Amino acid sequence: MKSTVVQQTLHGYAEGHRLLDGSVKLPDELARLMLRMSDLSGSNVVSGFEEYVTGYPLESVDMYALAKTWYAAEMPRPGCVWTHTLLIPGNIMAEISFLGALASLFIRPHGSVTRGKYSKPIEVDLSEVVQEVLAPSNSLPNQILEIVETLYGRGKDNILISAHSSRGYESAIFSVWSQQWPQLSKVFSFCTGALSARGFGGKPFDIQCAHPSLIREITTAIVAKQSQEISLLVTNEGPHTSWIDRAAQDALTANGGQFRQLLWGLAEGADRKSFGRFAMIIDNLLSASPNLLSELLGKVEELFPNPNSGNLLKTTLFGAKQSLNEFNRFDEGELLAAIATTDHPEAFSSDGLRLRERGRDLCRLDPQSARHTISKLFRLPINQLGEDVIAGMIEAVNPVIAREITSEQPQFLPTLFRAKPELGTSPELWIAAGDRKRELFESLISHEKLDDALIMQIVQAILESDSESLLRRALESWGKPAVFGTFDWIAKHEGVLSDRSVGALTFHVTSVVEWLLATPERPRCAVIAAAHIVAPYSYQIRESDTQPWLRTFRELVKDGRDKDSIYFATFLLALGLQNAPPVPLTLIAETFERVHQAAWDEALPDNAWVILDPIVPHLWWHHDWDKCERMRRGLIEAFVKNHWPSIQLVECIPNQDLLVQVVTTASKVSGGKEIISGIK
Repeated sequence: MKSTVVQQTLHGYAEGHRLLDGSVKLPDELARLMLRMSDLSGSNVVSGFEEYVTGYPLESVDMYALAKTWYAAEMPRPGCVWTHTLLIPGNIMAEISFLGALASLFIRPHGSVTRGKYSKPIEVDLSEVVQEVLAPSNSLPNQILEIVETLYGRGKDNILISAHSSRGYESAIFSVWSQQWPQLSKVFSFCTGALSARGFGGKPFDIQCAHPSLIREITTAIVAKQSQEISLLVTNEGPHTSWIDRAAQDALTANGGQFRQLLWGLAEGADRKSFGRFAMIIDNLLSASPNLLSELLGKVEELFPNPNSGNLLKTTLFGAKQSLNEFNRFDEGELLAAIATTDHPEAFSSDGLRLRERGRDLCRLDPQSARHTISKLFRLPINQLGEDVIAGMIEAVNPVIAREITSEQPQFLPTLFRAKPELGTSPELWIAAGDRKRELFESLISHEKLDDALIMQIVQAILESDSESLLRRALESWGKPAVFGTFDWIAKHEGVLSDRSVGALTFHVTSVVEWLLATPERPRCAVIAAAHIVAPYSYQIRESDTQPWLRTFRELVKDGRDKDSIYFATFLLALGLQNAPPVPLTLIAETFERVHQAAWDEALPDNAWVILDPIVPHLWWHHDWDKCERMRRGLIEAFVKNHWPSIQLVECIPNQDLLVQVVTTASKVSGGKEIISGIK
């Protein structure tokens, strides 16, 4: 196994607790978080907790912080600590079979020797690290079982463990953490030495250990300060369900066994509450008696009833390749027939399982099995997944059989849509489909390529037939032509979309602007709808022509539509500060005072401030609330960055009182004094 680089930091006392050394510079918000996490976890050290380990994710940089804290009794000031933090790259978490082995990399500083020792990354040979596991104890199996029961079996959050030392449950926590699949282990948080109520991301740690004398105090503090419930560890009273025993036994093994292999091969996502569901499926697979296909299929449907849940598991077990070789006991024709006739087809995605393609391939590769499967499905009531299977098979057999089947089985309307997607442009057919609309839509998106003009008409038919629930998927599947079709419908019918649809359109900001600029004049209702979609993402469109937005803004002001006009003003100001063409200073001149006054009056809506927030500079945390000051600094920075003539500042801000405020702010901005001198 190749070596990898782990960054590191050291925090300790030097005229206050601070960062002393490090091999990497992190963003300010993460640096502040690590500073807080590296300090003593309470006001006083308790015997047995002179050192402890803390783990928490740094998701924005795809790293995991694993820290060791030591009480620094040698320091002259009480309460001082040393904290050595390892910054583990997220992409190597899956390569370390026992994450607790990383504890061997911790080095406690000693006095003046500390500086410089932590300024370089650590080069780690993972093949050596994984061998250095913590020695097991007699209590370890029971501790792991209790954590597994509490964390997964009972589904408890924010677990508080009563321990007489920070080492009491350290091995158990490391073992349970190491068993988690990579996406889950990267968001797990814990502390083996909580001397007070500790939290991360606005809630308590997933697991924290505290001395028995502190349990009540910490529980009360968490409820009072963080409005979170705390769960105590469930004691092992047995017996347990088989999957809990199997998971606990696997976690006891540093490198894991077949359970972990299957867990990592089937599980996905960062939802800890799904652990039990994956474990139940694995327990089913590993049970001594052979599993019937219908039994396994039913278990998956029960535990993962949503088509978007357990996708990896479903495609691995029931996909075309069935990639867990040791469990490939299912004949393809038998598997397709079982899926086609299951009572809970809503649990599966036809596209995800490639059912149509597999039906076609079965006919091509195994005609005898295909004939048997078709005959079987014709005699049984099939679900919408079965329609996809049969549609694929019909494509590979011959069109005569296809016509016979659809004439006798009118429920095969989705098959017709697959064969002739032009039918999707008829609102009447969408209305006639009733509760089968989603099936029709799945039929359409099964086509790899559809003409853009056809997609636009299909999307308009979807909206015209009051089938807006399908719009999000249409946008995800077709992108730009679906966006154009949506806005053509808005412009034609002055339509209003749901919040969910608006949210889906925010992933297509560029296409929305392209539609707007494709024609010189667009209906105002459509321009307003577009603005509410793209405004928070002004940085993506700052190179686009701003005239349509400005023209609509002026109309809104003229008509006295204050709510929409302040939103447009904020949007245009954000574009102006980013030097958007053709005349950014015109945008600023028409909007800055208006938006500044609204912020001053605390009348600037949150949805408008969201537009400016990422554009204007931040202040120190205790002043960052001052929106007006941030706007003034943003204005000065824009003048400096874009080399705008200083005299234009006066023209942008005719209000003398506000101009004085801006000039005062300018002295605090790099390059601002030159701007001031240019207007005196």
